[in-house]
Amino acid sequence: MQDIAASLFEIELRSANQRRHWSPASQSYAPADVLLEYLADGWNLSSVVGRMEHWYGAGRHVGVYYFELARDHRMMVMAVHGNPAVHRLVWERRSRIVPLGADDRLMDGRLLRYTLYRALMLSAG
Repeated sequence: MQDIAASLFEIELRSANQRRHWSPASQSYAPADVLLEYLADGWNLSSVVGRMEHWYGAGRHVGVYYFELARDHRMMVMAVHGNPAVHRLVWERRSRIVPLGADDRLMDGRLLRYTLYRALMLSAG
């Protein structure tokens, strides 16, 4: 699985030795390269990804993807704006996308994790 993260790094303009700091406490959305750095550092990605549409005027919108990451005994949800690198990651890993509504998200991610877990259990059963 880390090969996928490595191949996605090749399409990024940032070099591997330039790491970007990101904190969910200070930034609502992580850049895609931060997600790829977490994967390269050994974090595991859930097979279920949440997606929420945010609509703006004149029919413009952006999709925000909610990735559940786990490593050792830690778990986190990382929100990333949809872009070609994110779409490729979802496609290459054959992730199941779960549409999310405004009620599926809490600031600490507990309800979101439950929603993603429930979707994973439904797809397995």
